Amino acid sequence: MRREHAQEGGKRVIKQLLNTNWILEYDNKKWPGTDVPCSLYSVILDNNGMENPFYRENEQEACKLSEKDCSFTTHFIYSSEIQQEKQMMLCFEAIDTIAKVYLNGQKLGEAFNMHRRWEYDVSDKLQEGDNELRVEINSPIAFIQEKNAERPLWGVKGTIPGYQYIRKAHYMFGWDWGPQLPDMGIYRNVYLYDAKAPRITDFHFTQKQVENTAKVNFKLELEGDLNVATSAMINLTAPNGRTYALKKTVTEDVTFEIIVEEPQLWWPNGFGKANLYDVAITLLGENEKELDQLQKKIGIRSIELSREDDEWGQEFCFKINGEKIFTMGSDYIPEDHIIPRLTEKKTRQLLEQCSKANYNCIRVWGGGYYPEDWFYDICDELGLIVWQDFMYACAVYRLTDKFKDNITIEATQNIKRIRNHASLGLWCGNNEMDTAWECWGLPQEKDLIEDYVEMFEKLLRNLVEEYDGTTPYWRSSPYSGSEEIPANDFDHGDVHYWDVWHNMKPMKDALTHYFRFCSEYGFESLPSIKTLDTVLLPEDYNLYSPAMENHQKCDNGNMKLIFYLGEYLRNPVGFKQLIYATQLLQAEAIRTNVEHMRRNRGRCMGSVYWQLNDSNPVISWSSIDYEGRWKALHYFCKRFYTPVLLSVWEIENGKFQFNLSNETFSEVAGTVKWALRDNKANLLKEGKAEISVPRMSANNVLMLELSDGLGTIIQKRTCYLEYYLETKDGISNRATNQFVPLKHFEFLNPNIQVKIVEEESMFVLVFSADTYAKDVCVELKECDCVFSDNWFDIHANRPVSIMISKDTLTKKLSISDLEEQITVMSAYEIGKENCYLIKF
Repeated sequence: MRREHAQEGGKRVIKQLLNTNWILEYDNKKWPGTDVPCSLYSVILDNNGMENPFYRENEQEACKLSEKDCSFTTHFIYSSEIQQEKQMMLCFEAIDTIAKVYLNGQKLGEAFNMHRRWEYDVSDKLQEGDNELRVEINSPIAFIQEKNAERPLWGVKGTIPGYQYIRKAHYMFGWDWGPQLPDMGIYRNVYLYDAKAPRITDFHFTQKQVENTAKVNFKLELEGDLNVATSAMINLTAPNGRTYALKKTVTEDVTFEIIVEEPQLWWPNGFGKANLYDVAITLLGENEKELDQLQKKIGIRSIELSREDDEWGQEFCFKINGEKIFTMGSDYIPEDHIIPRLTEKKTRQLLEQCSKANYNCIRVWGGGYYPEDWFYDICDELGLIVWQDFMYACAVYRLTDKFKDNITIEATQNIKRIRNHASLGLWCGNNEMDTAWECWGLPQEKDLIEDYVEMFEKLLRNLVEEYDGTTPYWRSSPYSGSEEIPANDFDHGDVHYWDVWHNMKPMKDALTHYFRFCSEYGFESLPSIKTLDTVLLPEDYNLYSPAMENHQKCDNGNMKLIFYLGEYLRNPVGFKQLIYATQLLQAEAIRTNVEHMRRNRGRCMGSVYWQLNDSNPVISWSSIDYEGRWKALHYFCKRFYTPVLLSVWEIENGKFQFNLSNETFSEVAGTVKWALRDNKANLLKEGKAEISVPRMSANNVLMLELSDGLGTIIQKRTCYLEYYLETKDGISNRATNQFVPLKHFEFLNPNIQVKIVEEESMFVLVFSADTYAKDVCVELKECDCVFSDNWFDIHANRPVSIMISKDTLTKKLSISDLEEQITVMSAYEIGKENCYLIKF
């Protein structure tokens, strides 16, 4: 994969890309012909020099590769005719991590941070014709072991000790969802450019809305010999095609101010269009000669972090264009342990699945690395607010002078790179360090505490203010906003809630708490069997096999899975049932929490569950597994993050409260309909209520008394409540509730039948059953797709239709092929030896 231009700078900054024909040297072997991005693991894997590190227990051997140094070398032709000026700079956008750089045998300098750009003046070291560029990368394991031996620092369990001494993505050293695979390499562009050439390196975009106008400002950052530059011109093009153009004489400080009438605002997903304006800034010389041009997209919008005091404590809420929104999303981790595998296409597919599941926010977790530009571009397009952690997580850091200088440059570069994106909603200093100091038993060493406050309360806050100036800064996650209030206080700031899962509280414990904004909470499940097939053998398919346990990184994770299985479901029979059962548990746990939070809109204003994705095939908290396959949670998410959500809960024995959460700018009016049914889906009672709920609010709309029909334990075990909302736009929010845990519900054999109808662009699958079928999960044996819906209920012979777009199928299928592919499971099967065969 080749990138055409550098991440910063105008179109003509790059004079010569140096991304091709690199040679890896490692352990007295050479691996030729690789292109940037490249790494130790990616090159050896591509040349069949090692086995898949994710396969079974290969991780342990693969990790040993990082105990030795490696180098990457390329040759390139340089001609002074390309550029008569001699102030040539060599730029590495990212080197991972501890490295020395040589040109033609002469040392240019060192690199020691994968999160920042490195530049070297090579004016007097380039030679006419052939040049050799060499990057020697030292073992990250050896580096951190040496540093940690001098003074051990606290870090999380399961990692290689000392990871906080190196500015390298922490997750590479192991996490509770990831292996220990600290790769080494060059993962962004390498290029030569002329430092004297006049160029646009960046602009700082700021805005202010006043009634029906927006005052937008673009402050240019220019470098090089500006004596040859005469003017700069900006063209701003609105989504509707309207253009604005200004031209100014070049000075040291060039600022454009444009008054945009009736601006087309950028809105998060679900609230309106994510409108983006095209910006083209051109630097001109004599006779209007174009010297450089920079093109980007910006969004006109206001964003605030509302923290008003109220009757419960203090609000924590994103306020977009004056509207307080309920934030809905999840936490994003790096998409792979081997970074060169990452592509824009893969990231786009992942983020599009977020949009399909009604997200309006994504949190970039602080234990990874700052994503590529394309990540933020896609979030801009899709209307996903980005909560951006700085890259610090679950660790104690020493703020030496060298470390401080290093992270200052790192933060400055990344703030400037990301600040203009419409999607950027928050800068957050770190992940979980305030609460770690308070609650995790860290050594209370005075100098380290002082370093922490200096880093996250002063240094990063001041850099955000200086180089961004408009995006809110939040010191840590979780954080209450005050030194006087505990970091994970439920009445102030954001919280991380782990009583369900880590502390093994019942799933309904979430209903007893009222968060202001929950930025982490989660529940594990197994990934798809097809995903596990890529890294395990059939004999590994036992939760406690060595290979399976190697793919469970959470401390006591399998014990916790079994604990919750026992709380909610019957004991699964066979491995596929286990996968189904854990995914159902995960989805129910998160659904329970989200519906409760949305019912309390106003008091709670955000749900960001842990986690969206995986970096490897693993048992984890993700809703989409490593191979991009949706778990049950992501299908459930599509429903509980829908803008208009009808939910119900039992407030006391036999009494049920219905609530409608309306996360839209219009009143919702319609009819809530409910039915009490037996396990054959026969109707026992029904009712309805006309309701209306104002815009951007959540109201209780119906109290239902069912104690007469649920007087005995047999009735509770054989009856269920069906409910839905009917509006002028149709039926939505159709769901069911049981009155006992699913393990105690008396399911009958549903004998599910399916009819397949082929249309031009899709297959329509029509399901029916003889009785009530709960959480029907449809899969295809060999190929993949994303269904229009999945994990649905069937009420006897009332058909349910789901669609498969032919464009999403990984294989071309006919109806007969599809019949061979379809497998189905429902809650009825859990605990039974033999699953039924689907009927066509």
